[in-house]
Amino acid sequence: MNGNISIKDISKQAGVSIATVSRVINKNGRYSKETEKRVMDIIRKNNYVPNLVAKGLRTQKMKNVGIIVPDITNEFFMKLVYEIEKNFFSKGYETFLCNTDEDEETERKRVRMMAMQNVCSLVYVSGGMSNIEHMIKDLPTVFIDRIPDETKGNYCMISSDNIQGGFLATRELMECGCENILLLTSRKKISAYSERFEGYVKALVQGGREADAIHVVYLDQVNYRTAYETMSRLLDAEDFIYDGIFATSDWLALGCYNALTEHGYSIPEEVKLVGYDDISITQFNAVPITTVHQQIDIMGKTVVEQLLRILGGESALQEVVKVPVYLNVRESTRGRKMPKKYE
Repeated sequence: MNGNISIKDISKQAGVSIATVSRVINKNGRYSKETEKRVMDIIRKNNYVPNLVAKGLRTQKMKNVGIIVPDITNEFFMKLVYEIEKNFFSKGYETFLCNTDEDEETERKRVRMMAMQNVCSLVYVSGGMSNIEHMIKDLPTVFIDRIPDETKGNYCMISSDNIQGGFLATRELMECGCENILLLTSRKKISAYSERFEGYVKALVQGGREADAIHVVYLDQVNYRTAYETMSRLLDAEDFIYDGIFATSDWLALGCYNALTEHGYSIPEEVKLVGYDDISITQFNAVPITTVHQQIDIMGKTVVEQLLRILGGESALQEVVKVPVYLNVRESTRGRKMPKKYE
């Protein structure tokens, strides 16, 4: 049969009230197992699909979640969105995705558009925009990895433990004998990159290095081309002293790798290299790249759990939730296969 059957029709066929049918559909309790089976059998037989728009208008609460990311072409964000969407779908929520291209004005427009779409909540990976308080108002929001400045209200942030990630990456280079370790990171004031820098410094200090051991190059764009061009300029200057490089994203690491090899440097014999994110290509690079692995599946599940708590009228379990990371050790630091996890 077709899906034109109504809740009223279902209630008549099942011999129960419309309110009972509604409770069964919404899994709201207060009905017997026998009643639930009778109602669900009729729903399945008639391919009934609830009218979510009408339901949302009646309850003033649409089950639509907006997701804002800075770069959907980045494998890390693609996988993260997949995990979030999958977990929300299992809970009966639909999602809308917006990409900002790491552009502040585009981000501002996307946030405004999401608020106008009557979404019930936001999952927000900010490209660094500040002063968004008046734009999202009382909209429950979970930030991922990056939180805009001066944000207050019913919010939570889910983040990988970026300080630990920066520490693990730098410690690996030190344990492999690197004396001069260069950090490549974003110039933007984004918490994820700031924390990776903090972990880098922490490892150097714990390893007994002096302040002059800190070497940082800040990049305007976190992408392959910028890293490749920046590294090429450093190598062309003929005073390249670095025997270890920690790039705070894998695309930066790949840009460094190609610039180094084109200039005749051997990896890892002359320069050792560590990235961040553990995207697929790092494993299949000519010299597989050691990288910090972020547990995207756990992050996606945690985002949904926290946001559903907030939507249910509860406070988030924590204002900031840190998801552990680990280091995938590959040939770009060790030159041979090693155990994959360094906690």
